[in-house]
Amino acid sequence: MATRKFGVDLVPNTDEAEKIEKIAEQPAKQANEQARQAWRGWVIPAVGSMAFFSSMLINGFKNYRTYGFPTHVFNRSDWILLALPVVVVAVALSDIVIEGNGDEA
Repeated sequence: MATRKFGVDLVPNTDEAEKIEKIAEQPAKQANEQARQAWRGWVIPAVGSMAFFSSMLINGFKNYRTYGFPTHVFNRSDWILLALPVVVVAVALSDIVIEGNGDEA
């Protein structure tokens, strides 16, 4: 570190100290930006998915109000289609539980 001598004491050069401090802050800033980008990669699709899911629920409630529950008009393939979202959510949750907290080895 560059220093200036005043009498007997050595005083660090403030310009050098600021440069060293900026260099030391870089890894933390890069790590924070990487974490931000990782969370944005989750948030952006989540917003679109929630908009789609909200629209689907609203249309489901409108159909229920207009036509009632579809037990009298659904056939087997319709029930399978209706069950698929529940199955997908169950598989995803069980994968999280079985694999632990999601850390990659």
